[in-house]
Amino acid sequence: MTRRFIGVRWWLGAAFAVVAATSTAIVVSQFSTRSENAFKSQAAHLALTDARTAAAKATSSNLGRLAKQLNVRLRIDPAPSAGERVTGTANGGTFVASVPFHGKTLVATSSRPDVAAAIGTVNGEALRAGVIAGVVGVIVGLLLAQLIALRLRRLSLAAEALAHGDFETPLRFRFRDEFGALTYNFERMRRQLRRSFRHIEGERDRLRMLLERLHEGVVTVDQHLVVDFANNEARRLLGVRLAAGDQLPEPWEGFSLREFVERLFDPDASLAQAHVRPDEEHALALVGIPAQPEGDTVLIVLDDLTEQERRELAEREFVSNAAHELRTPLTTIIGAVEVLQAGAKENPDERDRFLAHIEREAARLARLAHALLALARAHAGQERPRLEPTTLEPILREVADDLRPRDGVVVEIECPPGLAANVNRDLLEQALRNLGENAAKHTVAGRVVLRAYATGRTVRVEVEDTGIGMSSETQRHVFDRFFRGADRDPEGFGLGLAIVRQAVRSLDGRIELDSAPGEGTRVRIVLERAQVREQVPA
Repeated sequence: MTRRFIGVRWWLGAAFAVVAATSTAIVVSQFSTRSENAFKSQAAHLALTDARTAAAKATSSNLGRLAKQLNVRLRIDPAPSAGERVTGTANGGTFVASVPFHGKTLVATSSRPDVAAAIGTVNGEALRAGVIAGVVGVIVGLLLAQLIALRLRRLSLAAEALAHGDFETPLRFRFRDEFGALTYNFERMRRQLRRSFRHIEGERDRLRMLLERLHEGVVTVDQHLVVDFANNEARRLLGVRLAAGDQLPEPWEGFSLREFVERLFDPDASLAQAHVRPDEEHALALVGIPAQPEGDTVLIVLDDLTEQERRELAEREFVSNAAHELRTPLTTIIGAVEVLQAGAKENPDERDRFLAHIEREAARLARLAHALLALARAHAGQERPRLEPTTLEPILREVADDLRPRDGVVVEIECPPGLAANVNRDLLEQALRNLGENAAKHTVAGRVVLRAYATGRTVRVEVEDTGIGMSSETQRHVFDRFFRGADRDPEGFGLGLAIVRQAVRSLDGRIELDSAPGEGTRVRIVLERAQVREQVPA
């Protein structure tokens, strides 16, 4: 049950009213009592004076005349007097004084309507003045209470605004009293909180940007299983459009994500991990981080293991394929050697034929070993390659001279004399050599062009052919390790273009591919800010 709220202006105003009314009543009562006592005391003194005068002058013959002269009623009481005494009525209208008179008592009764009227007037005016003073006090008290309540209300509204996150509305004060000092301290606190929250918001935005760029999915969930945050990768892996405020979904059959998260809110919960397979082709790793002692959200990290498992499978297949590929040329070489040793070396034709087999298979083994070694070095990246000004035309010419295109295919070079780039010569040559060999291998007729040119500070090196081209599916995976498309060389190892990609990455460049089936291929290496202005000797 909610208790009723009583504003300070009401109970403080009531307190002022009670204090004002009580103080006024006390003052009026004291003033009336003292005034009445003063009037009665003066009238009693006058009555006693008249009695004394009458006792000094009275005789049995002149008592009536003396009473008229003094304006009192006189009588003689035969009882002896115990002393002088004066009594009066409650309203002060009549006073009776008795004094000794020749062994008897002279009693003088004085009627004082003026004293009674004066006492009534004083009491009435005092009461009227008290009522007016009390009303004025109550009004002033209510006004002061309203003023105090208004200032407190402003502070309360300011505190409520701060509680709701409004740090932009300033607080102003007019009086430098205690309320002014309190308002000033509130304003200092508001400015400090605004600076702190702006800093926190900046850090939050930077953290959000960082989380959005992660390759892992990140989701935060509260105790009601409501999503607080989800980055793009998390939305992709969960397969739903998650936004702040959405309920945590159940995206997979056979694994309850909501139960996995609920267990993280247990008091004794620890780091939890799970491996999920949404289907036969995809695999995910889940890591759940429990809520902190004073926190109310848990963190879920999702890692897509599909590509990793695919690479591991490809590498296992490569080991098997490489073993098979190595066994085939080795078997051929061993067999040729045995035939030669058995006597075929005596026949020149047989000897030359088997030596050609040995040379061809040995060259194939050398290419395989060289490709594996180059890929390992480029992929390790243990230290950045050394860059130095290098003239490009000699490199293009050396690569072109080593190419062995098909009959009728022309190898051309297009490069401005003296064009130089700040590169690592060995890596660039290896990339160009692999691109050139790939182009020559898939070009049946036409030409293969090795080209280099500059646009501003950017240097572009291209290998263009008029060969069979590539399909869109092949273009998506042609730079992947161990990839051999249906339209590529079935005897290759899928390493040549992967080596090109690693080499270009090491040079801080990028690769652009333009190809279509039956229309040839153009591969462009773009090296930003690599051009050397001055000519470099070859």
